[in-house]
Amino acid sequence: MAGPPNAAIVELASAIGDDAAREIVRIFLDDFPDSVANLAKGDHEEQLRISHGLKSSALHMGAAALSARMAEVERRLSLGGGALSPDDIAAASADFEAVAPSLRLYAGG
Repeated sequence: MAGPPNAAIVELASAIGDDAAREIVRIFLDDFPDSVANLAKGDHEEQLRISHGLKSSALHMGAAALSARMAEVERRLSLGGGALSPDDIAAASADFEAVAPSLRLYAGG
């Protein structure tokens, strides 16, 4: 199996062990598609909750671009007048796909 793909995963694995870190990475990889789909169709409060969760999860996975994108989405949504666009969803998915291969390799699949 591959070693941790970035510093965030190295830190996670050192804190909780490699097997547990791999499991958390697998959960992130499995949950992201549903989360982003729910982000696209959720009401304003749901979008705010999901964008906050994805921001934090992405940061823990070392997906800095995805985390920054979700932080910006969360910021816009929290202003009350901000809205989510299809471009936001497409960009978040692209950011995810940029880091997913190395995370999948680490997670063992």
